[in-house]
Amino acid sequence: ATSCTKRQQKDQMPQIRIAEAAEKEEKEVQKREKAKVLGKWLWILFWLIIPSAIAGILGNENLFGKESGVYIFGTLLSMVVGILYGVILLPMRGVEEKYRIAGIFSILAAVLSMGLEVIQVESPLMVLVIGLPTLILGLIAKYYEFHSHAAVLREFDLEFSQKWLTLWKWYCVIIAGMIVSTLVVLISFLLAALLILAFTIGTAVIAIVQLVYLYKMAKLFRQYA
Repeated sequence: ATSCTKRQQKDQMPQIRIAEAAEKEEKEVQKREKAKVLGKWLWILFWLIIPSAIAGILGNENLFGKESGVYIFGTLLSMVVGILYGVILLPMRGVEEKYRIAGIFSILAAVLSMGLEVIQVESPLMVLVIGLPTLILGLIAKYYEFHSHAAVLREFDLEFSQKWLTLWKWYCVIIAGMIVSTLVVLISFLLAALLILAFTIGTAVIAIVQLVYLYKMAKLFRQYA
């Protein structure tokens, strides 16, 4: 009986290997399909982050006056790019569901920001009422975007995946720093100005790192596909 069992197991070995090879090939095909979708849209996202970074600097009220043409142009560019950015994230939801949430919240944040500028709210209370939800929506959008990037990279490059999670933490530090800088104005205008300058530089650094990461991601997936 033992001999028959061993013979049956031996006879089944080629079938098991074939099944394992077929399963491996199927997974590889699925990975290529994912890489094809991600490579296409991340490449577009990479090019979109450049005007987004420029808009972030030009639309900074602390660097340029609110009445200046540079500020107005930067603000309008930021709104348009923000909406497009969200729209481009949506097609990747087939690979990672978090991209859908990131896209929706990116669009909402851009629209709310647009409303804040169009209405021209002067009351500090109203600015807080509209501005705070805009900030929260933007943070949620970035959270889901960065975590989506980390999720899709996990089965391709785990180390690279972790870098997106680290970047999210630094992004939170910069945002918190900008908020604190605004409050410091009540204590010392000079200190607040120095902090705002430092965290504005930090924002630019984050944008550059994000740009580099998106380029590397797009390149990785396009080559894999």
